[in-house]
Amino acid sequence: QINTLSLSNVPAKWISIPLNLDKYLFINCKSSHCDMSTQLTGNTCYFQTYLFALLCKVGRPIITPNGRSIDLRNPDLLEKVTIRIARFLFTFFFDSQNQILRPLTNSNFVLDFFRYRSSPYFTAFAQYLKVKKVPVPDYDRQYEGVTKYYVFTKSLHGYDKFTLEGATSSTPNTKSLQYIHDSDGASQKLGRGNYYKYRAVNLMFGCNAGAMLGMSSFCEFNSWRKNQLLSFYDKVVRVVNDLAYKTCQAKLTKYRDYYFMPQFEVGQQELIDVHFYTYLIDMVSMGKAPNALTQIVHNVNSVLVQFIHFSTQHRNNYDKIMSLDQFMSAKKYKNFFAENFLSAEWFSNYIGLGFSEINPKEKDINSLTQTVFYDIDLMRSQAHRQEFAFEKECINQMARSNLRRFTPMFDDRQNASQKYDVAIKIGHGYTYSKYNTLMHFLNVVECYWQNPDVNNIQILGKDIRTLLVLSCQKIFFEPSHHGYYYYGPFLCRGSFRTEFDLAVASASGSASATVSHSSRNSHNNLVLTDRVYEYSYLKGIVERIFRGANGIRFKSDNAVLNLILLSLLLDFGLFDQYAKLLNIPFMKDLQHEADTRELQVEVANLIYNFDRKHTEDSVTRSKVEELIYEVSYKFFVNKNFPINSSQFRLIQMLNGDSDYQEYVLLCKIYMSLCQINKSIEVDYYKIRCNGQYHIIIPKNFSKMTSEYLEQVTVHHSFSETNGIMM
Repeated sequence: QINTLSLSNVPAKWISIPLNLDKYLFINCKSSHCDMSTQLTGNTCYFQTYLFALLCKVGRPIITPNGRSIDLRNPDLLEKVTIRIARFLFTFFFDSQNQILRPLTNSNFVLDFFRYRSSPYFTAFAQYLKVKKVPVPDYDRQYEGVTKYYVFTKSLHGYDKFTLEGATSSTPNTKSLQYIHDSDGASQKLGRGNYYKYRAVNLMFGCNAGAMLGMSSFCEFNSWRKNQLLSFYDKVVRVVNDLAYKTCQAKLTKYRDYYFMPQFEVGQQELIDVHFYTYLIDMVSMGKAPNALTQIVHNVNSVLVQFIHFSTQHRNNYDKIMSLDQFMSAKKYKNFFAENFLSAEWFSNYIGLGFSEINPKEKDINSLTQTVFYDIDLMRSQAHRQEFAFEKECINQMARSNLRRFTPMFDDRQNASQKYDVAIKIGHGYTYSKYNTLMHFLNVVECYWQNPDVNNIQILGKDIRTLLVLSCQKIFFEPSHHGYYYYGPFLCRGSFRTEFDLAVASASGSASATVSHSSRNSHNNLVLTDRVYEYSYLKGIVERIFRGANGIRFKSDNAVLNLILLSLLLDFGLFDQYAKLLNIPFMKDLQHEADTRELQVEVANLIYNFDRKHTEDSVTRSKVEELIYEVSYKFFVNKNFPINSSQFRLIQMLNGDSDYQEYVLLCKIYMSLCQINKSIEVDYYKIRCNGQYHIIIPKNFSKMTSEYLEQVTVHHSFSETNGIMM
């Protein structure tokens, strides 16, 4: 290794040999032509290195046969080049002969220009040109030429508002699965239900603290875990397959009511399996799982351990990574990993630190190329220390940047014996509606199946919230259950105020399950607002309604009612059997009426066309999908609903036009199809131009850019000329 080579270990000695030169060429000494020149000031070593490179590149030195001197193959060419360099420096800013002007805007030019007179290199170059009998340009004319330009040009540059945030992160706008290499915005991509659109490039980068920052609730943390586990589903499918049935057989019910699934996910068996596995992770971590289920977690972690990087956790060499054999032989780390990996308990003890970007082609595995797990207590003590080793100093800097924001996400300890009080607060505003439940809707549909005049306004009213709750049911799996249970948001009482968990547009700030948080009052508080339905129970009701139709197509052509039924058929696996009974015009035009892939393309086109026609506001599919995700994992409450939240503003816009009821359902169906088909569509921007919103499909999509364009069009207007928006 030449960079770490020590000369004391090399069996050689230094000798000086002269240059065979009989004239001064600036690269050599003026008084002794056989010696190399030396730097004239204390901070010009780079220029001296440049001169040495010039000697090698132009002069082409060669050692004489006797090895006692150096000849130059091109001394005449070297002389011409050094003269040109000297003249170039004297006419750098203002060259009247070649009509070149380089008006630098640095204020030092005006303030310090005449300090050149005391510069040793100015004198050296001037004397060199005199020795070669070449006219020395008047350097003062440089100042006159540039300042004259300043006089006639009042404004050199114009600047708009800018921030020091660097380049805006973006990802390729493609239908294929995209691997995340950058931690910027990664928590939103990996933790918001985009299971088949975004995936961390490897397990450890997904655990990078920078990629996890931004998760503000348990549902996001759990979605992040499911996204991570889907990368290894093929390796552990035999272990986690049919885990919902195994959990019910083992009668493990502790806190299971908190771990319900959103309706748009239940159409994909992979998501059901990994969802129950995340529940099992937390139960094993709290010591509440039976041995048979605990062994499942151990078996999965025995696969995942091959893909992690773990520090030695020693102060003298914590920048080094344990080998797999070393890790498995350390019982303290091995046992804790087997019991707690990917649980809140694991991340309350270990933090993944690494650079914010990763190069997947990098073959060298070390603490600078990969994310590595470090003990949080060790990093707290090391974060503000200065280390001479570059690797340790980098790790300390990562800890300083991430620890303060990362640790609060997992500060709340999980307590398996924690209890909660249940209340129905009538008249307190915790619910927004007393009717229009899913059962009410299904009953009306069954009774008026052959009535062509029934419509969505009669059944649901005009409030978009009713439609959102109706189409975003919460689901659990236990066939022996009677059918449903009541659930709602948790009240988290802090020192000064009461906060909500599981409430739309509210976030607890904690990534762990609130239901098991240790509380000073020994009890947490649950307010009942809605039902959570058992999968088989709800599927049986939907199937009975369609089977009772006896093959007769639904008479009403109301799009909203038909799309609600289509959403239920897709999520509960009844689409192939009963799709032909729906009265939806675009489904009749499909080549195969029960083909979900053809249906996904058709729905995507309908959403796209809808956006092109509705140009009055900034509603986009991505915003509606985020709202659907929020409603699917949380409960709507009126009490203290944050009116400044993005969800409130979006609901206001959706309530402004009844056509958006159909649009919301199309987006919900599209999300279900993304899970069922394990595929996604492209994203787009919506920008106000010439008084209307236009759709732009970019090559690279950035959520930050989308939000910026929405904000800037509030105060500024764009116009289109020859296909260019300005």
